[in-house]
Amino acid sequence: MKIRITIYPLLIMVVATIASCKKDDNARPIVALPTVTTEPVTNITLTSAQSGGNITSDGNGPILDRGVIWSKSANPIYGATGTYSTNDGSALGPFVSTMTTNVTPGTTYHVKAWARNEAGVGYGSELTFSTLSPSLPTLTTGPISLVTNNSARCSGSILTDGGGAVITKGICYSTSPNPTITDGMVPAPSGGTFTATISSLTSNTLYHVRAFAQNSTGTGYGNDITFTTSIGIGDSYQGGIVAYVLQVVDPGYSASAHHGLIAAPSDQSTSAPWSLTLNGTGATSLLIGSGQSNTTTIVNNQGAGSYAAKLCDDLVIGSYSDWYLPSLNELTALYQSRNSVGGYAVAFYWSSSEADTNNAYLQSFNSNSQAPGTKTTSTNYRVRAVRSF
Repeated sequence: MKIRITIYPLLIMVVATIASCKKDDNARPIVALPTVTTEPVTNITLTSAQSGGNITSDGNGPILDRGVIWSKSANPIYGATGTYSTNDGSALGPFVSTMTTNVTPGTTYHVKAWARNEAGVGYGSELTFSTLSPSLPTLTTGPISLVTNNSARCSGSILTDGGGAVITKGICYSTSPNPTITDGMVPAPSGGTFTATISSLTSNTLYHVRAFAQNSTGTGYGNDITFTTSIGIGDSYQGGIVAYVLQVVDPGYSASAHHGLIAAPSDQSTSAPWSLTLNGTGATSLLIGSGQSNTTTIVNNQGAGSYAAKLCDDLVIGSYSDWYLPSLNELTALYQSRNSVGGYAVAFYWSSSEADTNNAYLQSFNSNSQAPGTKTTSTNYRVRAVRSF
């Protein structure tokens, strides 16, 4: 009986030991985080870059997914706000990732490779890279149109935005070459091709203009184009004051050049006869552009003396000596601009247009009316000379 009692406990211990050994042989290995390295960042552009990683250990658990993660902040964490990631499969070994989501020009990013298994997410080392900054926009300056004495319409076209959003654009201008936005500047509305009207310019002045556009990098400019503002009525110019600018219907008009009439700054006489005799001179044209020939005809006919046409013909102001007595239509144009020119009396003025043998036309500066006046030395009226430009 003693021997039997001893054997039973021994058998129980052997069975327990064997069972324990079998349980350890079937135990599942502990899963650790994957081991990952981060590949260098390459192929950096304005809005993308390439990196990747290499999973050297799966941590004893299958890889569920892998990729790279990036953020503007340091130490990006998978799934955190403000981080973006790629998903590049679930295998061991190296992989390549291209980052494009929320990648903007001229920005620094923090990037890490990552791999996930059931234990969690393993990360590679953190690297940084900066996307390329945009280049300056490129433009061309377009044609100039609708030029007046104080304004002009200018145009431009954006050829490229340099890889960055255009913040503002327009036309800059100056009296010096290659104007910048620190000179005169007029913004333009949206669109790749645009126009802008420059105003408050000085008449008869050469201006330089360039189209411009700005992005985050800076300001790009188009080519330099010039234009000259037209002469404005009332401008001081070439010895006198501009009184009339030729219109399309006028003889001598040119779309590419400015011509017209300049009035002397003051009257040449407050009381002068039209001629010294009553004989006809043949100076009968009324038209704009005929005052000079009328005056020459009268002076050749009348000769020396003190009379309206001769007073104008003899006038010299500065270097300008080509003054003449205006024709009736020229004198009417002077009446219409009288407030801009100034210095006129509320009275009649002689024109160089002969009405007939005994009379020549007068222009009233009291009202826009014309009337013949007798060509005698006892019939005297005011005289204002003009010259052409």
